[in-house]
Amino acid sequence: MKYTVSLTMVLLLLLTGCEGGKDKPLSGTVSISSELFGTGPYYSYGFSFSGADKVSTLDLPGPDVTVLAGDIHDDGVVLIESFLGANTLEPPFALMGEYGTETAAVAAFNALTSAGTPQWKELGAPLRNYQVWVIRTREGKYAKIVTTDVTLNKTVTPALSSCTFRWAYQPDGSSTFPGS
Repeated sequence: MKYTVSLTMVLLLLLTGCEGGKDKPLSGTVSISSELFGTGPYYSYGFSFSGADKVSTLDLPGPDVTVLAGDIHDDGVVLIESFLGANTLEPPFALMGEYGTETAAVAAFNALTSAGTPQWKELGAPLRNYQVWVIRTREGKYAKIVTTDVTLNKTVTPALSSCTFRWAYQPDGSSTFPGS
C-alpha cells in the first residue's frame, strides 16, 4: 500500500510538473479578426503576447492587441480601414516600416533587434500587408510583429478585418529582441 501511494504521488508530480513547467513560446504566427461572437455583450478574440494565445476581449486581463475595422479620419476624409487596437494608458504602436513584399518585410522583422525610440501612436493604422510594428503592452513589455495577410470586408456592417502576423515577444521588459 505504501508503495502504491508513493508511486501515485510520483506520477502525479511528474504529470503536473510536465504540463505546469512548460514555458510559453516567445514567438510564432497567429491570425485574429474583428468578427464579433456571442449574443451580448459581444466579444472578439485578440492576442496576448505573454500568454502566447488568443484571448477574448471579455477576459481579464484582455488581449494585448486586437484587429478592428472602422472609420479612420485622415485630413478631413473618413476612410474605413483595418487597424490594430489595444487597451493601454500610453500609445502602444510604432510603425517601423512598410515593405513591398513579404520576403522584404520578414527580413526587416528578423533584423529588428531593438524598439529604439519610435514615434508611438494610439492606433496601428492603417493596417496593411508587409508592415513591421513594435507594440508596447500594458505591462510595459515589448513585442514586434510583421503583418503577412490583412483583409478588410467593407461590404458587411460592421466592416470585418482579419490579420495574420508573425510575432516575437520580449518578456523581460527590455526593448531589445533576440535574433529571430
